[in-house]
Amino acid sequence: MDLTQLQTQQSNVVSTGLRLAFGEQQEQLQSQQQQQQRTLYPQSSVLFSLLSDDLSTQIRQQREEMEQFIQAQGEQLRRTIAEKRQRHYRALLWAAEETASRRLREKEAEVEKAARRNTELEARAAQLSAEACAWHARARAEEATAASLQEQLKQAIISGGGGGEELGCAGGAEAEDAESAHIDPDRVEFVRGPSCKACRRRVASVVVLPCRHLSLCRDCGAVAQACPSLLCLTFKESSIEVFLC
Repeated sequence: MDLTQLQTQQSNVVSTGLRLAFGEQQEQLQSQQQQQQRTLYPQSSVLFSLLSDDLSTQIRQQREEMEQFIQAQGEQLRRTIAEKRQRHYRALLWAAEETASRRLREKEAEVEKAARRNTELEARAAQLSAEACAWHARARAEEATAASLQEQLKQAIISGGGGGEELGCAGGAEAEDAESAHIDPDRVEFVRGPSCKACRRRVASVVVLPCRHLSLCRDCGAVAQACPSLLCLTFKESSIEVFLC
């Protein structure tokens, strides 16, 4: 055997030994890794379980807190809406009461005004009724006076128809008897009955009140202010026209 072969054999032996040693190291490393994995797997499972339980607890707590928050917000919203509704109802009720009170005051004012107006109308009606009664009494008195005067005139005409007869004032007969007949110089006409003491042309047909003298004709009676009889001259308050038959 030469030296070259010997060196070759020695190198082969070294290589084989190294391969055997490396293979054993690989096996040992794999075995250690497997042992570590078997050791870490239960720990990771326990850790994962703990983390999962903790996470579930936190999620449940957060859910409960969220539900409580939502419930509290809903209750607050409900109270707020209820308070707003109550305020709205109170405002509507106050407005309705104010409107009703204002209308009631207006109606009371209208009733009071109508009552005052009714009182005024009643007073006016009573006044008019009293005035009507007074005018009626005055008319009846004047009618009675006119009837009496007509009767006296008829008697005067029947008895002679001479002068303006006295009907209420003493001493008038003498003044009126002087004018029992009159001839109108313009009309050349005989005047039958007493003549007008103012114009002395027309027949006297107006009785002056309150003296009751038949002393004016219709035209003079419209403008005369007093009785024209010389013995009377009483201020004329009224007059009555009579129609001689």
